[in-house]
Amino acid sequence: MTLLLNPHLRPGAYPDALRDVLSLDRARTARARLSGWHGIAPAPTPSWSLPGLAHALGLGALTLKDESRRSPLGSFKALGAPNALVKEILRRWPDRGWTGHSLFAGLHKAELAGWTVISATDGNHGRALAAAAASIGCRCEIVLHAEVSAEREAAIAAHGATIIRIRGDYDASVAEAARLAEAHGWQVISDTSWPSYEAVPGDVMEGYGVIVDELLALAPADGPCPWTHVILQGGVGGMAAGIAAPLWDRYGAQRPKLIVVEPAQADCLLQSALRGAPARATGSVDSVMAGLACGETSPLAWRVLQPAIDAFMTLDDDAAVQALRTLAEAPYGDVPLVIGESGVAGLAALQRLAGDAAGRAALGLDADARVLLIGTEGATAPALWDALAGRRAGDVHAAQAAWLAAHGPTEAALMQRLQDLAAIGATPEGGVCRLALTDADRDARAQLMAWMREAGLTVQVDAIGNLFGTRAGTASVDGADAAPVMTGSHIDSVATGGRYDGSYGVMAGLEVLRWMDAHGIRTRRPITLAAFTNEEGVRWQPDMMGSLVHAGDLPLQQALDARDRDGLRLGDELRRIGADGALPVGTIRPSAYVELHIEQGPRLEAEGVTIGAVQDLQGIAWREVTIEGQSNHAGTTPLDLRRDAGLAAARLTVWLHALAERTGGGMVATVGQLALHPGLVNVVPGRATLTVDLRHTNAAVLDSALAELDAWLQALAAGHGLRIGCRALADSPPVRFDARLVELIEDRARARGLSVCRMTSGAGHDAQMIARIAPAAMIFVPSAAGLSHNPREHTAPADLAHGARVLADVLRTLADEG
Repeated sequence: MTLLLNPHLRPGAYPDALRDVLSLDRARTARARLSGWHGIAPAPTPSWSLPGLAHALGLGALTLKDESRRSPLGSFKALGAPNALVKEILRRWPDRGWTGHSLFAGLHKAELAGWTVISATDGNHGRALAAAAASIGCRCEIVLHAEVSAEREAAIAAHGATIIRIRGDYDASVAEAARLAEAHGWQVISDTSWPSYEAVPGDVMEGYGVIVDELLALAPADGPCPWTHVILQGGVGGMAAGIAAPLWDRYGAQRPKLIVVEPAQADCLLQSALRGAPARATGSVDSVMAGLACGETSPLAWRVLQPAIDAFMTLDDDAAVQALRTLAEAPYGDVPLVIGESGVAGLAALQRLAGDAAGRAALGLDADARVLLIGTEGATAPALWDALAGRRAGDVHAAQAAWLAAHGPTEAALMQRLQDLAAIGATPEGGVCRLALTDADRDARAQLMAWMREAGLTVQVDAIGNLFGTRAGTASVDGADAAPVMTGSHIDSVATGGRYDGSYGVMAGLEVLRWMDAHGIRTRRPITLAAFTNEEGVRWQPDMMGSLVHAGDLPLQQALDARDRDGLRLGDELRRIGADGALPVGTIRPSAYVELHIEQGPRLEAEGVTIGAVQDLQGIAWREVTIEGQSNHAGTTPLDLRRDAGLAAARLTVWLHALAERTGGGMVATVGQLALHPGLVNVVPGRATLTVDLRHTNAAVLDSALAELDAWLQALAAGHGLRIGCRALADSPPVRFDARLVELIEDRARARGLSVCRMTSGAGHDAQMIARIAPAAMIFVPSAAGLSHNPREHTAPADLAHGARVLADVLRTLADEG
C-alpha cells in the first residue's frame, strides 16, 4: 500500500474554470437526458448503510452506493458512454430537432444506420456503448486488448458490436481505436482524453455525475455534507473526476475529503500527483481490478483531480479480493452485497488503512468519520466473481433477500399487535367503531401507553390528548436531546371503520421501535411515536384536530371548546376519559415526520405496486349547506308552487358531481351527510342540511371551485324562493411533501427489492399538518379493492410487513443524521 497526500491540493470554493468541464447542474441535466433510455433503471440505485463494518473499521458510518443495480449491464458505466453518445449525435446534427429521448427510443435509426462509433475498453465502458448504440441504431466497433476475458467479450458482442482484438494492454487498445477512427471516419467515444479530444470524455464524466445527483437528493438541502470522506476508484480518472466535481461544486470549501485508489501496478494517478501533470503508470498495468487497469491518466480528468483530491492510494490485488469477500460474506451483520472486483477498491483501501495508524491519522479516519464508497459494478464477469468470492453470486443475492426479510418488524408480531388493538371497539361486522374520546378510545389509549412503556419509551400526553412515546437517542445539542424523528398516525376511527386506517401507522411504528431495542440498535436522534387526537373529525370538526393544534394552526382553547352533535364539549370529554395531559401542545418539534398508512384507494393494488411514496396531498374544503324552503303536503302542493329543500339538495348533489368532472385534474366532490326536515314520507321537505367535501391538489383550483359553489347557491336560492346558508367546517390547503424524504422512501423501498411509485393522497392525514412545522412525507401500502372506512378494509399481511420495514429503514436513516 502506498499513500500520498496530494501536494497540489487546492481547497476552497469550486473554481469557475472547472464549471465548464463538470458541475452539479450538468450532472442533473445528464440525469434527465438518460431517463429516456430503457438500458438503465428508471430509479436511482440504492445506498446501503454498513454499520457493522463501520464499527469494525473504527469509523462512525459507512455507506456504499450500489451501482450493480444501475442496469442489466451491472455497472456505473451505463451512465457515461450513453450520455456521451447522445451528446455527440446532437452536436453533429444540431438542426434535426432530435432529443436524447427520441434517440434512445430508436426513432432515428434509419438516418444513423451508416454512422459508426468506436472505443477501447476493459469491459464495462464498451458494453455500455454497444448497448446504447443498439438502442439508437448506429454501428459500434469495440477494441479489446489481450487481457480482456472471453466472458467480457461475449457480453459486449451480445449487443451487436463488432469486436476487434489486439495484442498489448489497455493503452494500446486506446491507440488502436483512435487509429481506426481516423482511417475510416468513425467517431471515438472514449472515457479518456488526449490533446484535441476532450468534449466526449467530458460528456462521459458528466454522466458519472448522475451518481452524485442521486446521492444529494437524499441529503438535507441546507445541511453539511453527509459524508466526511469519499473514496473513489482510479483508472484513467474519469469516474473520480465525475464524482468529485459535483461534490466540490455543491459543498465548496466544506466538501468531504476525497481519496482516490488504484492498483499498485496501474498507478498512473499517483504518478501524476507526484509529477504534477498527467503521467503514465510505472507497473505492468495488469490487475484483477480490470476496470482500473489503466496506464495513462486522462488529461481532462486530471484538471479536476489535481486540485480536488486530498490523497492518492495504491493497493495490491489481494486487498481487492479480501474486500470483495467481506461484502459477500457480511461477517459483521450487515447486508450481503455482490460488488465486483473493481467496485470494491474503496473498501479495500479502508481495510488496509485499518492497520495503519499513521495513515488513518493523516486522513482523519476516526470514530467520527462518515465514509462514502461507490460500488461501481456487480458481478459483470460472473465466473471470475464466483471464483474470487469462493461462492456463487446467486447465493449471495439469496442471502441478501433473507437478510432484508429478517431486518425489520416481523409480519407475525405486527399482525398480532393490529389484532389486539382491533379488539377494542370491535364491531360484529369485523370492523372497528372507536370514535375520538369515547370509552373505546380511552381503552385503546390505555393499551397503547402500556405497550409504549413495555417498549421502554418515555410516554407523554399533551393538553389536547396527543399521545407520544419517545425512544432516546445518543446525541445531544447544547446539553439537550437532539430534535426527534417522529412517526405515527391516529387510533380513533369512523363509526364504520376498519382495523388498519390510522392504527397501522401507530402499531408499525411501535413494532419498529421494539425491533430496534431487541436488536440493540441505537440512533443518534430520538425517535418519537405519536398518536394524534380526533384525526377523523367525526365527533368534532375540524378533522386532524390533534395534529393541527400540535402544529400551532388551531388554538388549543378553540379546540377544547368544540362541541359535538350532542352538545358535548371536547375538553370535558378529554377530561372525562383522563386524556388531558400536562405536556404543553407543540412541545415536541420533530426534525422530520414520516407517516405509514394504508392507501385507502385502489391505485397500488391495480398497478401491482407494493409501496407508494406520497409526494403530495389534496387540499380539502368542507362546507355545511343549509337550505330553507317550505314544508307542505306532498299530495296537495303542485310542483310549480313548491319550495322543496330536498329537491334543491338533490340539484346541488348533481351539480357538484358535474363541477368535479368539468374541473378535472383529480378533483373530487362528495355529499357525505344529508338530513331532511321534517323527514316524513308525505311532506315536502322544508329544510335540508348537507355537507360538501371538495378536494384538489391545486389551491387556486380549489378556491375557484368554492367561489363557483357560492355563486351557484345564490342563483339557486334566488330562482326557487329559498334561503341558503353555507358555512365552513374545515379547510386544509394542499400539501407538497418534502422532496428529499420522498426520494428517501423510494430509495429504501428499492433497496429491499420492492416496487414503488410516487402518488398523491386523496385523503387527509396528520402528516399534512406536521408538514407545516417539519419536513414530512408518507408511505402507502395497498388497500384491497381500495376499501377504507369500511369493516371490510383489508391489506395483505405481507404488504403491511413490507411497509413497516421500509418505515424502519427510513427512520434509522433520519435518526442517524447529525
